[in-house]
Amino acid sequence: MAFHCYCWHGDTATAQGPKRDSLCGDLSMATPPVLTRDWLKKPQSMLQRKASTPDEAVSWLEEVFDQHAPKMAHSQATGINRQDRFGSALADLQAGNDLSWGFPLAGSKYLALAVIVVG
Repeated sequence: MAFHCYCWHGDTATAQGPKRDSLCGDLSMATPPVLTRDWLKKPQSMLQRKASTPDEAVSWLEEVFDQHAPKMAHSQATGINRQDRFGSALADLQAGNDLSWGFPLAGSKYLALAVIVVG
């Protein structure tokens, strides 16, 4: 198995607004997809890392989450304790489940993270 790690940072209106389906449903656009598995069909430029183990993928998730946590509402960044958040992520990936997380950020921005299990 491999783990494809994706990240998108942009306007909340794109990720959650009324035009989301048309903006995100277009697989040629560098926007988060409507369906989780469609990350694999998005432009390759959105692929941040290919991890070979669930642990590597979770390490990537932690790095990206930590970079953006200061821009999250306090409840988003700390509402789930770190061990639970990333422990659950590891268990899901070890079970072969894809991950898709989304966080509103300050300034009407949005962060979408996904790890897609391949193989």
